[in-house]
Amino acid sequence: MLVQEIWFQAIKSPRDPSRELKPGILSVHEGSEVTKYFISSGVIFIHANSFANIVVVEAILVDHIDLCLVQKGLAKFIKNLSSASTDLEKAEAQIGVDVHSALNPAITE
Repeated sequence: MLVQEIWFQAIKSPRDPSRELKPGILSVHEGSEVTKYFISSGVIFIHANSFANIVVVEAILVDHIDLCLVQKGLAKFIKNLSSASTDLEKAEAQIGVDVHSALNPAITE
């Protein structure tokens, strides 16, 4: 679902065939099998021949994610964000909130 959205954006802008992938689900279809991964970030390159290369920083099978740990992590990073005093602390906490916020619905779908 995430790749399709980026695919359509790339078609609309043929001069820039690459797009950033944000945290979310990447579904890999092989025949009738679908494997879902949660990715932290990455880039998709779409070539003129309709082939695509996807490079991700980190990927994990959705089945291997513990919902309880995700919710605890989200609460922790929200707390860290509200108490952050430096730009670095705020940025680190915001990244944690963003990733855990993306993880939470990803594993409950």
